[in-house]
Amino acid sequence: MYFRPILPQDREPLAALLRRIENFIPEEIDVAIELIDEAILRPELSGYRCVVALETKGEEDVPAGYICFGRTPMTERTYDLYWIAVDQTFRGKGIGVKLLRAMDEVCLQASEGRAIIRVETSSKESYRGTLQFYLNDGFEIAGRIPQFYRDDDDLYIIYKALGPK
Repeated sequence: MYFRPILPQDREPLAALLRRIENFIPEEIDVAIELIDEAILRPELSGYRCVVALETKGEEDVPAGYICFGRTPMTERTYDLYWIAVDQTFRGKGIGVKLLRAMDEVCLQASEGRAIIRVETSSKESYRGTLQFYLNDGFEIAGRIPQFYRDDDDLYIIYKALGPK
Protein backbone atom coordinates (compact mmCIF):
# COMPACT_ATOMS: atom_id res chain seq x y z
CA MET A 1 0.00 0.00 0.00
CA TYR A 2 1.13 3.52 -0.71
CA PHE A 3 -0.26 7.05 -0.55
CA ARG A 4 -0.16 9.89 -3.07
CA PRO A 5 -2.01 13.07 -3.99
CA ILE A 6 -5.19 12.58 -6.00
CA LEU A 7 -4.92 12.27 -9.79
CA PRO A 8 -7.65 12.64 -12.44
CA GLN A 9 -7.83 8.87 -12.97
CA ASP A 10 -8.87 8.44 -9.31
CA ARG A 11 -12.19 10.23 -9.78
CA GLU A 12 -14.35 7.33 -10.99
CA PRO A 13 -12.90 4.65 -8.67
CA LEU A 14 -13.36 7.00 -5.69
CA ALA A 15 -16.92 7.86 -6.77
CA ALA A 16 -17.67 4.13 -6.94
CA LEU A 17 -16.06 3.61 -3.53
CA LEU A 18 -18.26 6.35 -2.03
CA ARG A 19 -21.40 4.81 -3.51
CA ARG A 20 -20.58 1.49 -1.79
CA ILE A 21 -20.38 3.03 1.69
CA GLU A 22 -23.59 2.30 3.53
CA ASN A 23 -23.60 5.42 5.74
CA PHE A 24 -23.52 7.95 2.92
CA ILE A 25 -26.80 9.23 1.50
CA PRO A 26 -26.92 10.34 -2.16
CA GLU A 27 -26.59 14.04 -1.29
CA GLU A 28 -23.44 13.35 0.73
CA ILE A 29 -21.95 11.34 -2.11
CA ASP A 30 -22.68 14.19 -4.53
CA VAL A 31 -20.89 16.68 -2.27
CA ALA A 32 -17.93 14.34 -1.76
CA ILE A 33 -17.55 13.91 -5.53
CA GLU A 34 -17.84 17.67 -6.01
CA LEU A 35 -14.90 18.18 -3.63
CA ILE A 36 -12.92 15.47 -5.43
CA ASP A 37 -13.54 17.29 -8.70
CA GLU A 38 -12.39 20.59 -7.21
CA ALA A 39 -9.26 18.96 -5.76
CA ILE A 40 -8.43 17.52 -9.18
CA LEU A 41 -9.39 20.45 -11.42
CA ARG A 42 -8.68 23.52 -9.24
CA PRO A 43 -6.62 22.53 -6.20
CA GLU A 44 -5.05 25.94 -5.65
CA LEU A 45 -8.28 27.87 -6.15
CA SER A 46 -10.53 25.53 -4.15
CA GLY A 47 -8.07 24.77 -1.35
CA TYR A 48 -9.23 21.13 -1.26
CA ARG A 49 -6.51 18.53 -0.97
CA CYS A 50 -6.98 14.80 -1.30
CA VAL A 51 -4.61 11.99 -0.47
CA VAL A 52 -5.39 8.57 -1.91
CA ALA A 53 -4.43 5.19 -0.42
CA LEU A 54 -3.66 2.64 -3.13
CA GLU A 55 -3.57 -1.12 -2.76
CA THR A 56 -2.16 -3.47 -5.38
CA LYS A 57 -4.73 -5.98 -6.66
CA GLY A 58 -3.34 -8.33 -9.23
CA GLU A 59 -1.34 -6.13 -11.59
CA GLU A 60 -3.05 -2.83 -10.91
CA ASP A 61 -3.23 -0.32 -8.10
CA VAL A 62 -6.75 0.44 -6.88
CA PRO A 63 -7.88 3.18 -4.50
CA ALA A 64 -8.53 1.64 -1.10
CA GLY A 65 -9.52 4.97 0.46
CA TYR A 66 -8.95 8.69 0.50
CA ILE A 67 -9.03 11.76 2.69
CA CYS A 68 -10.12 15.25 1.65
CA PHE A 69 -9.21 18.30 3.70
CA GLY A 70 -8.34 21.94 3.37
CA ARG A 71 -7.40 25.08 5.23
CA THR A 72 -10.27 26.72 7.06
CA PRO A 73 -10.83 30.20 5.61
CA MET A 74 -9.85 33.16 7.83
CA THR A 75 -7.71 31.05 10.18
CA GLU A 76 -3.96 30.78 10.56
CA ARG A 77 -3.49 27.09 11.31
CA THR A 78 -6.88 25.40 11.19
CA TYR A 79 -7.92 22.75 8.69
CA ASP A 80 -11.25 21.11 7.98
CA LEU A 81 -11.33 17.38 7.36
CA TYR A 82 -14.19 17.07 4.88
CA TRP A 83 -14.19 13.38 3.97
CA ILE A 84 -12.39 10.21 4.83
CA ALA A 85 -13.52 6.97 3.28
CA VAL A 86 -12.09 3.47 3.13
CA ASP A 87 -13.48 0.78 0.85
CA GLN A 88 -15.26 -1.93 2.81
CA THR A 89 -13.00 -4.63 1.40
CA PHE A 90 -9.94 -2.89 2.87
CA ARG A 91 -11.28 -1.96 6.32
CA GLY A 92 -9.47 -3.17 9.40
CA LYS A 93 -6.00 -2.68 7.90
CA GLY A 94 -5.30 0.70 9.51
CA ILE A 95 -5.82 2.63 6.28
CA GLY A 96 -8.01 5.27 7.93
CA VAL A 97 -5.41 5.99 10.60
CA LYS A 98 -2.66 6.15 7.97
CA LEU A 99 -4.75 8.61 5.95
CA LEU A 100 -5.13 10.76 9.08
CA ARG A 101 -1.33 10.67 9.56
CA ALA A 102 -0.80 11.72 5.95
CA MET A 103 -3.17 14.67 6.46
CA ASP A 104 -1.52 15.57 9.78
CA GLU A 105 1.88 15.68 8.08
CA VAL A 106 0.66 17.96 5.28
CA CYS A 107 -1.06 20.30 7.74
CA LEU A 108 1.93 20.49 10.07
CA GLN A 109 4.31 21.23 7.20
CA ALA A 110 2.04 23.95 5.84
CA SER A 111 1.48 25.61 9.22
CA GLU A 112 4.95 25.68 10.76
CA GLY A 113 4.54 22.71 13.07
CA ARG A 114 1.23 23.57 14.75
CA ALA A 115 -2.30 22.95 13.47
CA ILE A 116 -5.88 22.31 14.48
CA ILE A 117 -7.95 19.77 12.58
CA ARG A 118 -11.72 20.22 12.74
CA VAL A 119 -14.34 17.63 11.80
CA GLU A 120 -18.13 17.69 11.72
CA THR A 121 -19.94 14.37 11.95
CA SER A 122 -23.34 12.89 12.60
CA SER A 123 -24.77 11.54 15.82
CA LYS A 124 -26.72 8.79 14.03
CA GLU A 125 -26.22 5.31 15.43
CA SER A 126 -24.64 4.23 12.15
CA TYR A 127 -21.93 6.90 12.70
CA ARG A 128 -21.05 5.76 16.23
CA GLY A 129 -18.02 3.89 14.90
CA THR A 130 -16.94 6.97 12.96
CA LEU A 131 -17.07 9.16 16.06
CA GLN A 132 -15.15 6.53 18.05
CA PHE A 133 -12.53 6.33 15.28
CA TYR A 134 -11.85 10.04 15.70
CA LEU A 135 -11.90 9.93 19.51
CA ASN A 136 -9.43 7.03 19.45
CA ASP A 137 -7.14 9.21 17.34
CA GLY A 138 -7.07 12.01 19.92
CA PHE A 139 -9.92 14.17 18.67
CA GLU A 140 -12.07 15.82 21.33
CA ILE A 141 -15.74 16.79 21.20
CA ALA A 142 -16.02 20.58 21.14
CA GLY A 143 -19.78 20.78 20.73
CA ARG A 144 -23.04 19.25 19.64
CA ILE A 145 -25.92 20.94 17.84
CA PRO A 146 -29.22 19.07 18.26
CA GLN A 147 -31.28 18.15 15.18
CA PHE A 148 -28.72 19.81 12.89
CA TYR A 149 -28.98 17.44 9.94
CA ARG A 150 -32.54 16.28 10.57
CA ASP A 151 -34.69 15.13 13.47
CA ASP A 152 -32.70 12.77 15.71
CA ASP A 153 -29.46 13.54 13.85
CA ASP A 154 -27.25 15.97 15.74
CA LEU A 155 -23.99 17.52 14.59
CA TYR A 156 -20.82 16.73 16.53
CA ILE A 157 -18.02 19.25 16.18
CA ILE A 158 -14.71 17.62 17.06
CA TYR A 159 -11.11 18.76 16.84
CA LYS A 160 -7.52 17.71 17.36
CA ALA A 161 -4.55 19.99 18.06
CA LEU A 162 -1.26 19.00 16.41
CA GLY A 163 2.20 20.07 17.46
CA PRO A 164 3.38 21.81 20.63
CA LYS A 165 0.84 23.65 22.75
